[in-house]
Amino acid sequence: MSGTVVVLGAGLVGLACGRSLQMAGFDVTIIDRQAPGEGASFGNASHIATASVIPQATPGIVRQTLKLLRDPNGPLIVHPGYVARNLPWFLRFLANGSSDKMVKGATAMAGMMGKAWESWLPLLDDASARHLLRQSGALHVFRTHAALAGARVSYELRRKLGVASNELDAAAALALEPALSPEIAGAVHIPSMGYVTDTLSLSHHLAARIARAGGKIERATATAVDNKGVTTDQGRLDADLVVLAAGAWSKRFASQLGFSMPLVSERGYHVMLAAGSSSITMPLLLVERKVAVTPMQHGIRLASIAEFTGPDAPANHERASTIFRGLNGWAKGLDSNPISHWVGPRPSVPDSRPILGRAPGAPNVLLACGHGHLGLTLAALTGSVIADLARGRTPGIDMNAVSPTRL
Repeated sequence: MSGTVVVLGAGLVGLACGRSLQMAGFDVTIIDRQAPGEGASFGNASHIATASVIPQATPGIVRQTLKLLRDPNGPLIVHPGYVARNLPWFLRFLANGSSDKMVKGATAMAGMMGKAWESWLPLLDDASARHLLRQSGALHVFRTHAALAGARVSYELRRKLGVASNELDAAAALALEPALSPEIAGAVHIPSMGYVTDTLSLSHHLAARIARAGGKIERATATAVDNKGVTTDQGRLDADLVVLAAGAWSKRFASQLGFSMPLVSERGYHVMLAAGSSSITMPLLLVERKVAVTPMQHGIRLASIAEFTGPDAPANHERASTIFRGLNGWAKGLDSNPISHWVGPRPSVPDSRPILGRAPGAPNVLLACGHGHLGLTLAALTGSVIADLARGRTPGIDMNAVSPTRL
């Protein structure tokens, strides 16, 4: 197989698509206004989140949302004007909160999550980047017995779908992760999870491998996408295929193809604590606070917040910082002063599943977007799916579950 492909987006999804397409015999050019990995791929929680099979919209989502909105220091930040402009998306999101749709979505996601590691490892070996991933397992940590009891049904669903987990009391959790606070109620250990020690370095390894194989990575601002190529502020690039992997900006390019993509910008924030601030050895999710904690190469990352606003809106680090305070009750050292702050947009869809497949009305454009919180976890799998589609092969996942026309 041979042909030319332009990939729009140099985040981890775009880079994984680019290298997978090269390995399938295509001539690849990747375009992004930023250097590889400097967007949302840089600042995510860095978890290989194989347990995240349950959609964001679940039964009781309206009540849960109202409760979060009443908390002025909580992890949900909603800008009314943005909601008004994207009201159909939010109505679709709430409509996905039924039990039947939750189980259907979780089943589809479990089928993809089960392939996350097997998709990543060959790509990492090819890019000499295996050392950047840790197959460490992770802990979901609870401060109250009530919250732990209320979550048991969700872990039971995960186990039915093949995501193993073990509930631990406080003593057992501390034995596994001594940095935890004795104030916790308990935790759930998920052996299949892991993390990336340096997301930017991972992007650089993939980009360097693409370049060594003859691919091009160009810094340019895309202005238009069509069925025959991409127009940028540096000129026109014609191609046999285009891969749209532009994250939260994908919607505006899809609209140029006549496709109304159900995607909004859901921004996340992180702060970094200095290396040695905490002695944690594995990823944590502080469940009641909705904060992910990761022991990375250059320090401890605390990631959280769902802020619904435009991807280029000014950052509100002061508001976001409230969620990152008072965490020593979960693990020791987490109340250290941050050494850096970051914000970036997640590309979110109403049913929490990525959008993969050929663009309606533009068969030479392959869509690889809408990964929400799971771009890192599913990037390598997405690359293999896009390469299969480009070669006319049937991917090894349920394509109906991720079809652009399902919503």
